Amino acid sequence: MTPRNTNISRLLYGVVDIFRKREKEFSISEIDRAWDDCEQRIKRAASRNAMRRRISIWSGAAAAAAAVILVFWPDGADLADTPGLTTIQDITTYALNTEVATTSGHIINIVPGCDTTMVEQNRASINCLANGMVMVNGRPVSGDAGNPSADRYCQLAVPKGRRAEIEFADGTHLWANSDSRVVYPLEFSQDKREIYVSGEVYLDVAPDKNHPFIVRNTDFNVTVLGTSFNIMAYGNGAPSQVVLVSGKVDVDNSSNGTVTMSPGQLVDITGSAISSPRNVDVTTYVSWKDYMLVYSDKSLADVFSRLNICYGREFVLSSDVADIKVTGKLYLKDDIEDVLHAIAFSAPVRYEESGDSIYVFRTGCAGTAP
Repeated sequence: MTPRNTNISRLLYGVVDIFRKREKEFSISEIDRAWDDCEQRIKRAASRNAMRRRISIWSGAAAAAAAVILVFWPDGADLADTPGLTTIQDITTYALNTEVATTSGHIINIVPGCDTTMVEQNRASINCLANGMVMVNGRPVSGDAGNPSADRYCQLAVPKGRRAEIEFADGTHLWANSDSRVVYPLEFSQDKREIYVSGEVYLDVAPDKNHPFIVRNTDFNVTVLGTSFNIMAYGNGAPSQVVLVSGKVDVDNSSNGTVTMSPGQLVDITGSAISSPRNVDVTTYVSWKDYMLVYSDKSLADVFSRLNICYGREFVLSSDVADIKVTGKLYLKDDIEDVLHAIAFSAPVRYEESGDSIYVFRTGCAGTAP
Protein backbone atom coordinates (compact mmCIF):
# COMPACT_ATOMS: atom_id res chain seq x y z
CA MET A 1 0.00 0.00 0.00
CA THR A 2 1.51 3.34 -1.04
CA PRO A 3 1.83 5.98 1.74
CA ARG A 4 -0.74 8.71 1.49
CA ASN A 5 1.88 11.47 1.39
CA THR A 6 3.50 9.82 -1.63
CA ASN A 7 0.16 9.66 -3.41
CA ILE A 8 -0.51 13.34 -2.77
CA SER A 9 3.00 14.32 -3.86
CA ARG A 10 2.60 12.47 -7.13
CA LEU A 11 -0.82 14.03 -7.65
CA LEU A 12 0.34 17.57 -6.94
CA TYR A 13 3.43 17.32 -9.14
CA GLY A 14 1.17 16.20 -11.97
CA VAL A 15 -1.29 19.00 -11.24
CA VAL A 16 1.40 21.68 -11.14
CA ASP A 17 2.87 20.46 -14.42
CA ILE A 18 -0.51 20.53 -16.14
CA PHE A 19 -1.38 23.91 -14.62
CA ARG A 20 1.86 25.42 -15.91
CA LYS A 21 0.99 24.19 -19.39
CA ARG A 22 -2.54 25.61 -19.20
CA GLU A 23 -2.20 28.62 -16.92
CA LYS A 24 -2.93 31.14 -19.69
CA GLU A 25 -6.43 29.72 -20.02
CA PHE A 26 -7.47 31.00 -16.57
CA SER A 27 -8.63 34.54 -15.95
CA ILE A 28 -7.52 36.69 -13.01
CA SER A 29 -10.99 36.46 -11.45
CA GLU A 30 -10.89 32.67 -11.70
CA ILE A 31 -7.49 32.57 -10.00
CA ASP A 32 -8.77 34.86 -7.23
CA ARG A 33 -11.72 32.60 -6.62
CA ALA A 34 -9.36 29.63 -6.63
CA TRP A 35 -7.22 31.25 -3.93
CA ASP A 36 -10.34 31.77 -1.80
CA ASP A 37 -11.38 28.18 -2.34
CA CYS A 38 -7.87 27.03 -1.51
CA GLU A 39 -7.91 28.86 1.82
CA GLN A 40 -11.21 27.23 2.76
CA ARG A 41 -9.91 23.78 1.79
CA ILE A 42 -6.78 24.27 3.89
CA LYS A 43 -8.87 25.29 6.91
CA ARG A 44 -11.11 22.25 6.52
CA ALA A 45 -8.12 19.96 6.02
CA ALA A 46 -6.43 21.37 9.14
CA SER A 47 -9.54 20.70 11.19
CA ARG A 48 -9.94 17.16 9.86
CA ASN A 49 -6.30 16.31 10.41
CA ALA A 50 -6.21 17.48 14.03
CA MET A 51 -6.49 13.86 15.15
CA ARG A 52 -4.19 12.56 12.42
CA ARG A 53 -0.77 13.38 11.07
CA ARG A 54 -0.63 16.71 9.26
CA ILE A 55 0.27 16.80 5.63
CA SER A 56 2.58 19.73 5.13
CA ILE A 57 2.51 19.43 1.36
CA TRP A 58 -0.87 21.24 1.22
CA SER A 59 0.56 24.74 1.15
CA GLY A 60 1.83 27.48 -1.13
CA ALA A 61 1.59 27.67 -4.88
CA ALA A 62 1.16 23.91 -5.38
CA ALA A 63 -2.08 23.89 -3.37
CA ALA A 64 -3.24 27.01 -5.25
CA ALA A 65 -2.60 25.29 -8.56
CA ALA A 66 -4.52 22.22 -7.37
CA ALA A 67 -7.44 24.40 -6.33
CA VAL A 68 -7.55 26.07 -9.75
CA ILE A 69 -7.55 22.74 -11.53
CA LEU A 70 -10.14 21.30 -9.17
CA VAL A 71 -12.62 24.12 -9.45
CA PHE A 72 -12.08 25.79 -12.79
CA TRP A 73 -10.83 23.17 -15.21
CA PRO A 74 -11.92 24.24 -18.73
CA ASP A 75 -14.67 22.27 -20.43
CA GLY A 76 -13.39 19.27 -22.37
CA ALA A 77 -10.03 19.15 -20.57
CA ASP A 78 -8.49 15.71 -20.15
CA LEU A 79 -8.25 14.66 -16.51
CA ALA A 80 -6.78 11.23 -17.25
CA ASP A 81 -3.35 12.26 -15.94
CA THR A 82 -4.72 13.62 -12.66
CA PRO A 83 -6.81 10.87 -11.04
CA GLY A 84 -8.99 11.92 -8.13
CA LEU A 85 -9.51 15.51 -9.26
CA THR A 86 -13.19 16.44 -9.24
CA THR A 87 -15.40 19.44 -8.87
CA ILE A 88 -18.34 19.51 -6.51
CA GLN A 89 -21.02 17.84 -8.62
CA ASP A 90 -23.94 15.46 -8.55
CA ILE A 91 -23.25 11.80 -7.90
CA THR A 92 -23.97 10.63 -11.47
CA THR A 93 -21.59 13.16 -13.04
CA TYR A 94 -18.98 12.30 -10.44
CA ALA A 95 -19.36 8.57 -11.14
CA LEU A 96 -19.05 8.99 -14.90
CA ASN A 97 -15.90 11.09 -14.53
CA THR A 98 -14.08 8.88 -12.02
CA GLU A 99 -14.13 5.37 -13.43
CA VAL A 100 -12.11 2.94 -11.31
CA ALA A 101 -9.96 0.38 -13.13
CA THR A 102 -10.11 -3.20 -11.83
CA THR A 103 -7.38 -4.63 -14.05
CA SER A 104 -5.59 -5.92 -10.95
CA GLY A 105 -8.44 -8.35 -10.35
CA HIS A 106 -8.80 -7.13 -6.75
CA ILE A 107 -11.85 -5.58 -5.13
CA ILE A 108 -11.13 -1.87 -4.69
CA ASN A 109 -12.71 0.46 -2.13
CA ILE A 110 -11.81 4.14 -2.12
CA VAL A 111 -12.60 6.41 0.85
CA PRO A 112 -11.94 10.20 0.69
CA GLY A 113 -8.79 11.17 2.53
CA CYS A 114 -7.51 7.61 2.82
CA ASP A 115 -5.34 5.13 1.01
CA THR A 116 -7.14 2.93 -1.49
CA THR A 117 -8.07 -0.45 0.00
CA MET A 118 -7.43 -3.44 -2.27
CA VAL A 119 -9.00 -6.73 -1.17
CA GLU A 120 -7.32 -9.83 -2.54
CA GLN A 121 -10.01 -12.22 -1.29
CA ASN A 122 -13.00 -13.19 -3.42
CA ARG A 123 -15.37 -11.31 -1.14
CA ALA A 124 -15.39 -8.01 0.73
CA SER A 125 -17.64 -6.79 3.52
CA ILE A 126 -17.86 -3.02 4.02
CA ASN A 127 -19.54 -1.33 6.97
CA CYS A 128 -20.24 2.41 6.99
CA LEU A 129 -20.56 3.50 10.61
CA ALA A 130 -22.52 6.50 11.86
CA ASN A 131 -19.34 8.36 12.87
CA GLY A 132 -17.99 8.33 9.29
CA MET A 133 -15.66 5.40 9.92
CA VAL A 134 -15.56 2.66 7.29
CA MET A 135 -14.70 -0.96 8.04
CA VAL A 136 -13.39 -3.18 5.24
CA ASN A 137 -13.36 -6.87 6.17
CA GLY A 138 -13.24 -5.86 9.82
CA ARG A 139 -10.37 -3.38 9.46
CA PRO A 140 -11.08 0.31 10.17
CA VAL A 141 -10.54 2.90 7.43
CA SER A 142 -10.74 6.49 8.62
CA GLY A 143 -12.22 8.97 6.13
CA ASP A 144 -13.23 12.62 6.16
CA ALA A 145 -16.47 12.43 8.13
CA GLY A 146 -18.92 15.23 8.72
CA ASN A 147 -19.18 16.47 5.15
CA PRO A 148 -21.61 14.57 2.90
CA SER A 149 -21.12 16.98 -0.02
CA ALA A 150 -20.65 15.78 -3.57
CA ASP A 151 -16.86 15.76 -3.43
CA ARG A 152 -16.79 13.25 -0.57
CA TYR A 153 -17.91 10.13 -2.43
CA CYS A 154 -16.54 6.67 -1.77
CA GLN A 155 -16.27 4.08 -4.51
CA LEU A 156 -16.47 0.30 -4.56
CA ALA A 157 -15.31 -1.53 -7.70
CA VAL A 158 -15.87 -5.29 -7.90
CA PRO A 159 -14.15 -7.13 -10.80
CA LYS A 160 -15.41 -10.29 -12.43
CA GLY A 161 -15.16 -13.33 -10.18
CA ARG A 162 -15.55 -11.29 -6.96
CA ARG A 163 -18.42 -10.21 -4.64
CA ALA A 164 -18.88 -7.48 -2.07
CA GLU A 165 -21.43 -6.22 0.46
CA ILE A 166 -22.01 -2.79 1.96
CA GLU A 167 -23.98 -2.07 5.10
CA PHE A 168 -24.75 1.64 5.31
CA ALA A 169 -25.10 3.53 8.58
CA ASP A 170 -28.90 3.75 8.14
CA GLY A 171 -29.20 -0.05 8.10
CA THR A 172 -29.55 -0.44 4.33
CA HIS A 173 -27.77 -3.54 3.02
CA LEU A 174 -26.33 -3.77 -0.51
CA TRP A 175 -24.95 -6.84 -2.27
CA ALA A 176 -22.74 -6.11 -5.30
CA ASN A 177 -22.36 -8.84 -7.90
CA SER A 178 -19.23 -9.39 -9.98
CA ASP A 179 -18.23 -6.70 -12.50
CA SER A 180 -20.12 -3.99 -10.60
CA ARG A 181 -19.42 -0.53 -9.23
CA VAL A 182 -21.03 1.50 -6.44
CA VAL A 183 -20.44 5.19 -5.69
CA TYR A 184 -21.69 6.25 -2.26
CA PRO A 185 -21.19 9.05 0.30
CA LEU A 186 -19.48 8.59 3.63
CA GLU A 187 -22.66 9.96 5.18
CA PHE A 188 -26.05 10.48 3.60
CA SER A 189 -27.30 14.06 3.34
CA GLN A 190 -30.07 15.37 5.59
CA ASP A 191 -32.81 15.25 2.93
CA LYS A 192 -32.11 12.05 0.95
CA ARG A 193 -30.06 8.91 0.68
CA GLU A 194 -28.39 8.58 -2.70
CA ILE A 195 -25.97 6.18 -4.43
CA TYR A 196 -24.88 5.39 -8.01
CA VAL A 197 -24.57 1.85 -9.34
CA SER A 198 -23.53 0.04 -12.50
CA GLY A 199 -23.42 -3.72 -12.95
CA GLU A 200 -25.73 -5.70 -10.67
CA VAL A 201 -26.75 -5.02 -7.07
CA TYR A 202 -29.40 -6.24 -4.69
CA LEU A 203 -30.65 -3.77 -2.09
CA ASP A 204 -32.58 -4.21 1.14
CA VAL A 205 -33.38 -0.57 1.96
CA ALA A 206 -34.02 0.47 5.56
CA PRO A 207 -37.43 2.21 5.81
CA ASP A 208 -37.36 5.98 6.34
CA LYS A 209 -40.38 7.86 5.01
CA ASN A 210 -38.69 11.23 5.50
CA HIS A 211 -35.54 10.32 3.58
CA PRO A 212 -36.12 8.59 0.23
CA PHE A 213 -33.42 6.25 -1.01
CA ILE A 214 -32.40 6.97 -4.61
CA VAL A 215 -30.34 4.63 -6.77
CA ARG A 216 -28.96 6.35 -9.85
CA ASN A 217 -27.63 4.95 -13.11
CA THR A 218 -26.69 6.59 -16.38
CA ASP A 219 -30.06 5.70 -17.93
CA PHE A 220 -32.51 5.70 -15.02
CA ASN A 221 -33.20 6.32 -11.32
CA VAL A 222 -34.98 4.16 -8.74
CA THR A 223 -36.61 5.88 -5.76
CA VAL A 224 -37.79 3.98 -2.69
CA LEU A 225 -38.68 4.53 0.97
CA GLY A 226 -38.03 0.99 2.20
CA THR A 227 -37.99 -2.15 0.06
CA SER A 228 -35.97 -4.99 -1.49
CA PHE A 229 -35.10 -5.04 -5.17
CA ASN A 230 -32.50 -6.03 -7.75
CA ILE A 231 -30.89 -3.85 -10.42
CA MET A 232 -28.96 -5.25 -13.36
CA ALA A 233 -27.36 -2.57 -15.53
CA TYR A 234 -24.15 -3.83 -17.09
CA GLY A 235 -24.39 -1.50 -20.08
CA ASN A 236 -23.25 -4.21 -22.51
CA GLY A 237 -26.01 -3.66 -25.04
CA ALA A 238 -28.56 -5.77 -23.17
CA PRO A 239 -31.51 -4.01 -21.47
CA SER A 240 -31.08 -2.93 -17.88
CA GLN A 241 -33.58 -4.49 -15.47
CA VAL A 242 -35.19 -3.63 -12.17
CA VAL A 243 -36.90 -6.46 -10.27
CA LEU A 244 -38.96 -5.65 -7.18
CA VAL A 245 -39.08 -8.24 -4.37
CA SER A 246 -41.03 -6.29 -1.74
CA GLY A 247 -42.39 -2.80 -1.11
CA LYS A 248 -42.84 -0.29 -3.93
CA VAL A 249 -40.41 1.60 -6.16
CA ASP A 250 -40.59 4.33 -8.78
CA VAL A 251 -38.37 3.98 -11.85
CA ASP A 252 -37.84 7.12 -13.90
CA ASN A 253 -35.69 8.59 -16.63
CA SER A 254 -35.58 11.82 -18.57
CA SER A 255 -37.87 10.63 -21.38
CA ASN A 256 -40.58 8.28 -20.14
CA GLY A 257 -41.57 9.83 -16.85
CA THR A 258 -42.12 7.51 -13.90
CA VAL A 259 -43.17 3.86 -13.75
CA THR A 260 -44.38 2.53 -10.39
CA MET A 261 -43.65 -1.13 -9.64
CA SER A 262 -45.32 -3.62 -7.31
CA PRO A 263 -43.74 -6.75 -5.74
CA GLY A 264 -43.00 -9.55 -8.19
CA GLN A 265 -42.65 -7.23 -11.17
CA LEU A 266 -39.82 -6.46 -13.61
CA VAL A 267 -39.20 -3.55 -15.95
CA ASP A 268 -36.67 -3.36 -18.78
CA ILE A 269 -34.84 -0.12 -19.55
CA THR A 270 -33.43 0.22 -23.05
CA GLY A 271 -31.87 3.61 -23.66
CA SER A 272 -34.61 6.12 -22.87
CA ALA A 273 -37.46 3.57 -22.95
CA ILE A 274 -38.91 1.95 -19.81
CA SER A 275 -41.17 -1.05 -20.39
CA SER A 276 -44.47 -1.61 -18.63
CA PRO A 277 -44.05 -3.73 -15.47
CA ARG A 278 -44.58 -7.46 -15.98
CA ASN A 279 -44.92 -10.26 -13.44
CA VAL A 280 -41.95 -12.63 -13.03
CA ASP A 281 -40.56 -15.24 -10.66
CA VAL A 282 -38.17 -13.00 -8.76
CA THR A 283 -36.09 -15.97 -7.55
CA THR A 284 -34.58 -16.31 -11.01
CA TYR A 285 -33.26 -12.74 -10.83
CA VAL A 286 -32.10 -12.45 -7.22
CA SER A 287 -30.77 -15.94 -6.39
CA TRP A 288 -27.19 -14.83 -7.19
CA LYS A 289 -27.19 -12.99 -3.84
CA ASP A 290 -27.35 -16.36 -2.09
CA TYR A 291 -24.67 -17.87 -4.37
CA MET A 292 -27.15 -19.70 -6.57
CA LEU A 293 -28.06 -19.42 -10.23
CA VAL A 294 -31.67 -20.46 -10.83
CA TYR A 295 -32.88 -20.71 -14.41
CA SER A 296 -36.00 -21.97 -16.16
CA ASP A 297 -36.02 -22.84 -19.87
CA LYS A 298 -32.92 -20.74 -20.48
CA SER A 299 -30.37 -21.28 -23.22
CA LEU A 300 -26.91 -22.45 -22.26
CA ALA A 301 -25.62 -19.28 -23.90
CA ASP A 302 -27.50 -17.27 -21.24
CA VAL A 303 -26.28 -19.53 -18.43
CA PHE A 304 -22.62 -19.31 -19.47
CA SER A 305 -22.97 -15.55 -19.95
CA ARG A 306 -23.89 -15.29 -16.26
CA LEU A 307 -21.05 -17.62 -15.29
CA ASN A 308 -18.63 -15.37 -17.17
CA ILE A 309 -19.64 -12.51 -14.86
CA CYS A 310 -19.58 -14.65 -11.72
CA TYR A 311 -16.20 -16.27 -12.35
CA GLY A 312 -14.43 -13.99 -14.78
CA ARG A 313 -13.71 -16.90 -17.13
CA GLU A 314 -14.23 -16.86 -20.89
CA PHE A 315 -16.56 -19.57 -22.20
CA VAL A 316 -16.54 -20.49 -25.90
CA LEU A 317 -19.62 -22.50 -26.91
CA SER A 318 -19.91 -24.51 -30.10
CA SER A 319 -22.87 -23.56 -32.31
CA ASP A 320 -24.83 -26.71 -31.41
CA VAL A 321 -24.55 -26.00 -27.67
CA ALA A 322 -25.55 -22.34 -27.36
CA ASP A 323 -29.28 -22.91 -27.98
CA ILE A 324 -29.77 -25.93 -25.71
CA LYS A 325 -32.55 -25.08 -23.23
CA VAL A 326 -32.03 -25.99 -19.58
CA THR A 327 -33.91 -25.69 -16.29
CA GLY A 328 -32.30 -26.11 -12.91
CA LYS A 329 -30.24 -24.63 -10.10
CA LEU A 330 -26.49 -24.12 -9.83
CA TYR A 331 -24.65 -23.49 -6.58
CA LEU A 332 -22.00 -20.87 -7.33
CA LYS A 333 -19.12 -22.44 -5.44
CA ASP A 334 -15.60 -21.06 -5.37
CA ASP A 335 -14.35 -23.85 -7.63
CA ILE A 336 -15.65 -23.42 -11.19
CA GLU A 337 -14.86 -27.10 -11.81
CA ASP A 338 -17.73 -28.15 -9.52
CA VAL A 339 -20.14 -25.92 -11.42
CA LEU A 340 -19.04 -27.29 -14.79
CA HIS A 341 -19.46 -30.86 -13.53
CA ALA A 342 -23.04 -30.03 -12.50
CA ILE A 343 -23.83 -28.61 -15.94
CA ALA A 344 -22.27 -31.59 -17.73
CA PHE A 345 -24.31 -33.93 -15.52
CA SER A 346 -27.64 -32.31 -16.44
CA ALA A 347 -27.01 -31.30 -20.08
CA PRO A 348 -25.42 -33.21 -23.01
CA VAL A 349 -22.19 -31.22 -23.01
CA ARG A 350 -18.51 -31.64 -22.28
CA TYR A 351 -15.84 -29.02 -21.74
CA GLU A 352 -12.11 -28.49 -22.13
CA GLU A 353 -9.84 -25.80 -20.74
CA SER A 354 -7.27 -24.10 -22.93
CA GLY A 355 -5.36 -21.11 -21.62
CA ASP A 356 -7.77 -18.67 -20.01
CA SER A 357 -10.79 -20.01 -21.93
CA ILE A 358 -13.14 -22.94 -21.39
CA TYR A 359 -14.54 -24.57 -24.54
CA VAL A 360 -17.93 -26.29 -24.38
CA PHE A 361 -19.01 -28.94 -26.92
CA ARG A 362 -22.04 -31.17 -27.33
CA THR A 363 -21.43 -34.70 -26.02
CA GLY A 364 -20.62 -37.17 -28.80
CA CYS A 365 -19.72 -34.44 -31.32
CA ALA A 366 -16.25 -33.78 -32.63
CA GLY A 367 -14.42 -30.74 -31.40
CA THR A 368 -11.36 -29.94 -29.35
CA ALA A 369 -10.00 -26.83 -27.72
CA PRO A 370 -7.24 -25.08 -29.71
